[in-house]
Amino acid sequence: MPLNGRDAAILCVLVFCVPLQHWLTQVSVVSPSERNMELFKFIREVKHYYETHLSLTSWRDWFVNMSKNFLIGAKDYSFWYNMDINDPEGVCPAVEVLNLRNPDGTFGLSPKPRSIRPLGLKWRVGQVVRHSRWNYHGVIIGWDPKCKAPEQWIKQMHRDHEEWRNQPNYAVLVDTNDRDEPQITYVPQENIRPVRNTEINHPDLHEYFSSFDGAQYIPHKWLRAIYPLD
Repeated sequence: MPLNGRDAAILCVLVFCVPLQHWLTQVSVVSPSERNMELFKFIREVKHYYETHLSLTSWRDWFVNMSKNFLIGAKDYSFWYNMDINDPEGVCPAVEVLNLRNPDGTFGLSPKPRSIRPLGLKWRVGQVVRHSRWNYHGVIIGWDPKCKAPEQWIKQMHRDHEEWRNQPNYAVLVDTNDRDEPQITYVPQENIRPVRNTEINHPDLHEYFSSFDGAQYIPHKWLRAIYPLD
């Protein structure tokens, strides 16, 4: 017997509850405050996914962006950053800074949109991480599917670990509580681990993120445009 609209809706709710129940059992060992934070984060991510992938506005924006990409050409990314001088959020000096600092798009700081998250990529922009060897903390501001840096740099920094070349590498804004001078490091995936409920200090933090929600940093509009799936 074919399902009517009401029965289909109920079935979708029941199917959705199974992974939700499993997820809640996984976080049940944490404190109530941490559980509430995880639930809030889960609801926020579901809402964000709907707004960016399922809403009519997201589909319209996708169609407009794809049309512009076809008409303007692959090397012009200005339309991704809403660079309209009449839009108060449109002007984005940070994108221009990325172009000036890295004209070759190296060290995880290319402004080219990452429209696909490759298999094997574990972490995302906005996550706070700790370096497993040097123990400094930082927040991810960019990534490359594989190490993208000058060959001389790779040979010097990865000389004893050839496997680092072919795994995701992340640009990390380093906490100035751990290192005196403000730094951006470029780190292989296996050398960092995410940490929770940890804020960092860095003079350029506000250029990339608007706030900290207790679990991770929330990227500015221009950074979300570069990493729409993070």
